[in-house]
Amino acid sequence: MASLRSLLPYLRRHPAALAGLVLLTLQVAAIVFAPVLSTHSPVEADPLSSLQPPSLEHWFGTDVSGMDIYSRIIHATRINLLISISAVALALALGVPMGLLIGYYRGIVSSLMMRLFDFIQSFPVFVLGMALVSVMGQEIWNVAIVLAVLFTPMFARLIRAEVLSLRERPFISAARCSGATDFSIMFQHILPNALTPAIVQVSISIGMAILLTAGLSFIGAGVRMPTPEWGLMVSSGAQQMILGVWWVSLFPGLAIVLSVLCFALLGDAVKDLSDPTTRTRQ
Repeated sequence: MASLRSLLPYLRRHPAALAGLVLLTLQVAAIVFAPVLSTHSPVEADPLSSLQPPSLEHWFGTDVSGMDIYSRIIHATRINLLISISAVALALALGVPMGLLIGYYRGIVSSLMMRLFDFIQSFPVFVLGMALVSVMGQEIWNVAIVLAVLFTPMFARLIRAEVLSLRERPFISAARCSGATDFSIMFQHILPNALTPAIVQVSISIGMAILLTAGLSFIGAGVRMPTPEWGLMVSSGAQQMILGVWWVSLFPGLAIVLSVLCFALLGDAVKDLSDPTTRTRQ
């Protein structure tokens, strides 16, 4: 309750954070109540209703296959957030202990791991993503695993940088003098103080994962039809844009924009709340 009481005044002072929370609530509602909120089947094609503009029957119109765009956007929220959150969670679970170990134990293994991270991050994201998806297959979980591989070095570097700073602090020396083991020092003393940058990065990384998921699907290296996915929907309507069929790509594109904006705003809010100097000023 105390944390909730401190959060409410913050939201009143920061409308951007409140807007991010509202957008997140709408996405959660779309995930939980997708069958109730959708008006048509998200995967059922109707050639007789192909490329119909927005109307009372089809609120956002239909695509070239006659599938209802509104219903597909609602159900695509599940797919995009499932992939993005799963990928970031896996990257966090892998990157945090890796960064902790290579930051605490410096040596050949640590140097080799850093060079491996340099190698992974030297590739253009889409090129590496396309290569990995083509090898593993265009399945939802494969896309999530590929994104996790791309994000793991980022979390490992964040934790390693914090560990390198914390391991020389006086309270760590005091812990060593008291007989604490390396395991105890790493997980009881260093890790709780090193997690803040990674926690802040989680929200931003989810937005990045949404963009990458949509981008991979847009170029044909992500989720396959007829699975509802925002980037795939934008791609299917891109060819009709020149013919004046704007609704097929516009509405899923707006969904991407609002979802990424949501996590960007929440990332800024988490950063402010985790910064003690900001809390003191407020």
